[in-house]
Amino acid sequence: MTDDSSGNIRTDDAQVESARYTRAQIDARLAAVGYDLDLHPAHIIRKVHQRATTCFQHVMTGEDLTPTQFAALATILRHGDVSQNHLGRLTAMDPSTISLVVRKLRKLGLVTRGASSTDQRMVIITLTNKGVDYTLDRLAKSKEVGDLLLAPLSAAEQAMLLELLRRIGDE
Repeated sequence: MTDDSSGNIRTDDAQVESARYTRAQIDARLAAVGYDLDLHPAHIIRKVHQRATTCFQHVMTGEDLTPTQFAALATILRHGDVSQNHLGRLTAMDPSTISLVVRKLRKLGLVTRGASSTDQRMVIITLTNKGVDYTLDRLAKSKEVGDLLLAPLSAAEQAMLLELLRRIGDE
């Protein structure tokens, strides 16, 4: 402990506070609840997400693009011109995230923003010709990302996993 300029006593980071619980009490509590981080679904899904991002970066090496940005491009390619709000819903991105994604895609010259012909308050996102070419040219690589991610599983396991994840995601 040291005194600061006001005379108050500070606790140094290295000083350990006296334990409220013993190691045995903590272990007993963990066991009673049945908590195991390695088996926690949210933790496992986060690890799978990290692997998916790694696969994307490996396959899409050299691209100035994130998985969420490519998801937006592929969604616009599939659905055609969409409102920014609808694009966010289709890609499961909150308004602030989809706004950042669209801003980046505009900066790259892959999409444009414009007002709706029926509702001037609505922002419509359109792929540019460059955006269409760019997305079409990378669809096979994106498919490869998914194949690489699921490679440890059999075809039946892949189908089952995707179905189960869809059910959780649609909840």
